[in-house]
Amino acid sequence: MRGVVQGILLFLIPFALYFGWLFLMRRVGPDGGEGRPAIAWRDAPWLVLTLAGVAVLAIGLLWFAEQRSLQPGERYVPARLEDGRITEGGRAN
Repeated sequence: MRGVVQGILLFLIPFALYFGWLFLMRRVGPDGGEGRPAIAWRDAPWLVLTLAGVAVLAIGLLWFAEQRSLQPGERYVPARLEDGRITEGGRAN
């Protein structure tokens, strides 16, 4: 479940940044004066935002996988049940 939520959040980062920037620019205006009050959702560059979201998602997932990977020669100990409690698995010390 955590991986799914993490992937969705990574995918949504470019959309949030774009619409945040769009909201601020429409509010203030590009010349510093009064901006337009409404955001034109149909004018958004959906393809570019989607491709950027997929790129951020892929980079984030690759980074996450690399951080969690074991080095050559390291041993993994799986999660186990000890005294009725689940002990987390991971790298062997």
